[in-house]
Amino acid sequence: MPTRRTTFSGRAWRAATLAAAAVLVLPWLASQARAGDLAHRQRRLKVVLVVFDGLRPDHITPERMPSLHALATRGVMSWQHHALFPTVTRVNASALATGTGPSGHGILDNSIYLPQVADRVLNTGDAPDMLLADRVLGGRLLTAPTIDSRLRDVGMRMMVASAGSSGSAYLFAGGAGTPVVNAELVTPTTMAPMVQRVLGTAPPDASPNLGRNAWAVDALLRVGVDSLDVDVAYLWLSDPDHTAHGAGLGSVMADSSIRAADRELGRLLDGLASRGLGQSVNLMVVSDHGFSTHVGDTKSLRQQLGVFADSVVIAGSAIHVRHGGATTRDAVVRALQRWPEAGAIFTAPGTANGGGAVPGTLSTADIGWQHARSAEVLFSANWSHQANAAGHRGDTRQSGVAGHGTTSPYDVTATFVASGPAFGTGVQAALPSSNADIVPTILHLLGRPSTPTGVTGRPLLELLRGGAATAVPVVRDSLVAADAGYRTVAYRTRVQQAWYFDSTRTTRR
Repeated sequence: MPTRRTTFSGRAWRAATLAAAAVLVLPWLASQARAGDLAHRQRRLKVVLVVFDGLRPDHITPERMPSLHALATRGVMSWQHHALFPTVTRVNASALATGTGPSGHGILDNSIYLPQVADRVLNTGDAPDMLLADRVLGGRLLTAPTIDSRLRDVGMRMMVASAGSSGSAYLFAGGAGTPVVNAELVTPTTMAPMVQRVLGTAPPDASPNLGRNAWAVDALLRVGVDSLDVDVAYLWLSDPDHTAHGAGLGSVMADSSIRAADRELGRLLDGLASRGLGQSVNLMVVSDHGFSTHVGDTKSLRQQLGVFADSVVIAGSAIHVRHGGATTRDAVVRALQRWPEAGAIFTAPGTANGGGAVPGTLSTADIGWQHARSAEVLFSANWSHQANAAGHRGDTRQSGVAGHGTTSPYDVTATFVASGPAFGTGVQAALPSSNADIVPTILHLLGRPSTPTGVTGRPLLELLRGGAATAVPVVRDSLVAADAGYRTVAYRTRVQQAWYFDSTRTTRR
């Protein structure tokens, strides 16, 4: 039977976790208070990472995003940047914190089932759920070292400013210990009075999320740079994702959210310049995933699973078998194979043909999703190249208006733009990259050239000024899973030792 942990006092475990964070950060805050007015000292900031939640690279046009487009024109841009699958926010926020995918960091979807923590599905967007899990797991909610811990080891420091959910901010920061400024989460709690004094009360959540995005930019500049004097700053802007989920991809409201978020990037650039950092900071801009229009029918996954629905726990796209073992697992797979809404299906590595354990499935190991927490079955909604009414290609067989999470190339393909003294100028990336590559690239920029243990991404050396010294070979392959009229092909690309999961295609007869 799973261990039940739902009777803990929320205040008690939250206070304990944040107290541990305060132990790490309080000496830093005290040293800053003794340091005097930072306006009279050279600031430490070297790298800024900006995330536009859900931004597709084809949205970066001079008309819609003049600030980001100008940055891409004078710096580096990639049309081959990858989100990690499942292509959801907290999987990729964790990758940006650790430099590895789900098989390394252990956050397997936007909702996760950890029976040793609670006999329910945990919401990774909710900081109290994440704090509870971290407490019960002894600080091992993320099972890979974070960039903040690596920076602390060499006397550097970072902070996170986020307009996203509290759980996303917590994972983006790599858990307890990193200063976080978020409308619903300020850590350590001892920093809250200073945040209130400098920024005031956070604006309410809205679509477009104008107030909170602006508040997060102010937090990076006025708290991260002016007060904490960090070496690395992470910024999360919640649009266009926050607005497009309800308004639709390419809608007037979604486009207005993109324009407004781009203005915040412009304010950030102006703020850095006014602090004497305009020419010295290396700026990277990514998105956590792409975006698609939803065209699914009204039949739910639980309806498709029928009598077996009561034997499983569904956490996002993952299906955990609670009763019936392999019999239930195989029945779930067969139900998904018959369901037109389902695309690629994944199970644990098989022993016969290199695919998944169940005929007609791909291996979770081949997509970087093999972890001790992995469910017995993982699946993606099916997708097509169909354009919506606004002319944006890519739809997925999911309920709702618009979103992401699938193996569609429109969900997998994410944004990457970089500019600064270390990056090339006017460069279009020739090699694929992913959100797992951001941490090793930042560490390289900070003078840590060796990729540390636990990082599966690669430093993007070819995008730096001077580029790679030699040509880098690219290997492309495909994996096939077929059974009883159901067939899926998965496409991957390898650069050096890094694998990039590109997309899948599923057909039925």
